[in-house]
Amino acid sequence: MARKTDWIRTSLAAVIAAGALGGTAQAQLQTALNVAQQSTQEGASTQQQIDNIDDERSNAELEYRALLQQVESQRLYVAQQEVFIQSQQNELDSLRLQIDSVGNIQRDIMPMLREMIENLENFIELDLPFQQQERMDEIADLYDIVDDPEISPAEKYRVILNAYEIEAAYGRGLRTYEETTEVDGQEVTTSFLQVGRVALIRDDGNGNLDLLYRGASDWVDVPSSETNNVQRAFRIAREVTTPEVFLVPLPGSEDQ
Repeated sequence: MARKTDWIRTSLAAVIAAGALGGTAQAQLQTALNVAQQSTQEGASTQQQIDNIDDERSNAELEYRALLQQVESQRLYVAQQEVFIQSQQNELDSLRLQIDSVGNIQRDIMPMLREMIENLENFIELDLPFQQQERMDEIADLYDIVDDPEISPAEKYRVILNAYEIEAAYGRGLRTYEETTEVDGQEVTTSFLQVGRVALIRDDGNGNLDLLYRGASDWVDVPSSETNNVQRAFRIAREVTTPEVFLVPLPGSEDQ
């Protein structure tokens, strides 16, 4: 009986010890679980921070690349503007040179323009005397234009060239005009036929036809055999009849 009591005591002691030990282990296990859970949470938080940092790094990298692209675009734009500015500077330099040379051009061109008018005047004086007064009045107008400081050199040159073209056209056609002239001391309205610069024929309206060659000193009578041809030429010049071939007295003809 004493042994049984001792065994019971021993068992109770073992159970109590085991319970005590089990409580301690459970506490330690719970502590370990809590530590593990905390570590897991801290790890997750750390990973989230890492992910956030990685996202921020990616965004910063994208922004950096975009900034580099903007910088390159600005560099190209600046380079283009430098080329444009240099081109404008070259044009300004050219304009300055042209402006500086305007004075020299005007000094050089004015004598040339006046010489052109003088040459045209001399030519008219030696030409057939058709519409002589009208043509000399044109020469006087040209001198006035050249001396006018309000008219540009380019305009002066254009007007003089136009006068040359008009004079040149006189020698390429057949034309008729009327002019008041003095015949035998009396002023009469006379019809003139200009055959280029070859001959000038006048008709006083009374059947009298006179002929003046270029370089001749005076008028001569048109031979009666040429009267019909001359009258036909007058009608053609007045566009009264259809143009056709006609004969006009020429220097050295048998009738002269």
